[in-house]
Amino acid sequence: MSELSPSGSQSPAEGNPPAALSHRVSSDQTLINMWLHGRTDTTTGAYRHNADYFLNFVGKPLAGVALEDLQSYATHLEAGGIKDSSIRTKLNIIKSLFTFAAKLNYVCFNVAAALRIPKANSSLAGRILKQAEVLRLIEKGTKPGRDRALFKLMYATGMRVSEACRLKWCDFYEQDSGEMQVTVLGKGSKLRTVLVPPMVWIEVEELRGNSGDDEPVFKNSKGDFIDRTVAHRIIKNAAAASGVNPKVSCHFLRHSHATHAIAKGAPLALVRDSLGHSSIATTDRYLHANPTDSSSNYLGL
Repeated sequence: MSELSPSGSQSPAEGNPPAALSHRVSSDQTLINMWLHGRTDTTTGAYRHNADYFLNFVGKPLAGVALEDLQSYATHLEAGGIKDSSIRTKLNIIKSLFTFAAKLNYVCFNVAAALRIPKANSSLAGRILKQAEVLRLIEKGTKPGRDRALFKLMYATGMRVSEACRLKWCDFYEQDSGEMQVTVLGKGSKLRTVLVPPMVWIEVEELRGNSGDDEPVFKNSKGDFIDRTVAHRIIKNAAAASGVNPKVSCHFLRHSHATHAIAKGAPLALVRDSLGHSSIATTDRYLHANPTDSSSNYLGL
């Protein structure tokens, strides 16, 4: 790893600070490229943007960053009026970068390990729609076509919005039984296969026309893949038109899918695999967010 070292025998002479800084910044970008290797395009874009923003804020190479710089960055984000969830995401991205740098001995120690991340509000129940609300959101808030098919598919399969937006027609496959399945590229480039209900597939298939196997399923006006920010704007408009919770996002459909499936008897392990969770503990929180039984029912009140 000597070629990545921000200091040492391969660094420029101490009498030339600008060249030294330039070398370190170049090395930082090499490290960032290695850190991002193998991630999805969506993740790579978001992580690189946040890493570059952080480095521009601190104005120094990674090896020179101190805990106070990280704390100042956190304060800067809080003062910017950013949502708590977004702040946690941005700080966790930077912590991930420093953890990777420390593993490669690129930095002397992981200074970001001491950075405190604000705890998340665990109000998952507030992000779960009733099934009637989901149906009203889709049927009343969207017109037949791309948007309605997109939201129906997301709810039916529990896909993340980024996963649905990058689907190609070749990702769908009809089984010998006649059932339709879709292969989803999830976090960490992990593939999973989910069945698509017949009535949902009928609406999705109507979008194909003469599209080839490698073309996007959900297209924008230019014929390219629809962007997830567009999908979020569409669902906000659908919420306003249908009278559903105005705080709704595309991820509400994923939360609702898991909760409704579990409530109707789907095994936790099956829901875990369908949603692409790495642990059953992640799926289990849906059971706790919307319990079907509680000790309160046994008090006779």
